[in-house]
Amino acid sequence: MNKNKIIGIAANEFAEKIRKLSGILEISVVGSVAGGDPHPNDLDIVVIIRNLDEPPIMAKCARQMSSHYHNWDVFFFDEDISPLGRICRRRECPTQSVDCCVSGCGKPPHLQVCPDFEYDENKFLASPIKVLWTSFKKKDCLLARKDELSIESRKYPVLEDIEIKCRVCGNTFVFTGGEQKQYQKLGFCQPKRCLECREQKYMEE
Repeated sequence: MNKNKIIGIAANEFAEKIRKLSGILEISVVGSVAGGDPHPNDLDIVVIIRNLDEPPIMAKCARQMSSHYHNWDVFFFDEDISPLGRICRRRECPTQSVDCCVSGCGKPPHLQVCPDFEYDENKFLASPIKVLWTSFKKKDCLLARKDELSIESRKYPVLEDIEIKCRVCGNTFVFTGGEQKQYQKLGFCQPKRCLECREQKYMEE
C-alpha cells in the first residue's frame, strides 16, 4: 500500500468520526494527497464549520490520525471560506508554551491561531480538493468557490523509481520516487552509493 492510500485511510476515518457533529458543514482533503501524489509530504484537511463549539472533540479525533500518519494539519473555515484557525496538536489547552501566548489562541480550546499566517485564497484554491463529506446539497462549498473564481488545480509531478549503479560495489539499487522527493526537499544530490555502501562509509568516518 503506497503512502497516499495510508494517509487517505487516516483522513477518511477522521471524517467519519466528526461528520455527525452539529457544527460540521463539509470535510475535504486538499493538496498533494487529493492530487493523487503517491509520495505526499503531509496531510491537509479543511473543515468548514457552522460555529466554534466543538474544536476540542475534533482535536481529539484529529490526534487519533497519528496512529496512521503524524504530519497532519486540520484547518477550520467558515461558510464564506474564510480561515478561522487550525487544530492544535497538544492534548492540553492552554499550555505553558510560548505559542499559547498568541492573542486569540485557545479561544475556544484547541483552536490554534498563527500570527504569521497570511491566507492567499487563490493559492489555497489552486490546490487539488477532494471532498470527503458535505452537507451542501447543491454543490460542495469549496469546489463551488473554486469554480466561481475559475481556478485550476496545480499538478503534482509523479516521480518514478529509477535504478542507479553503485560507484563502489557495482550493484544496482532502486532510488524510489519517495526518496527522490525527500532528497529534493532537503537539497541533496542523487546518491551514488547503494544503502549498504553508504552505511559502510558512515561507519568508517
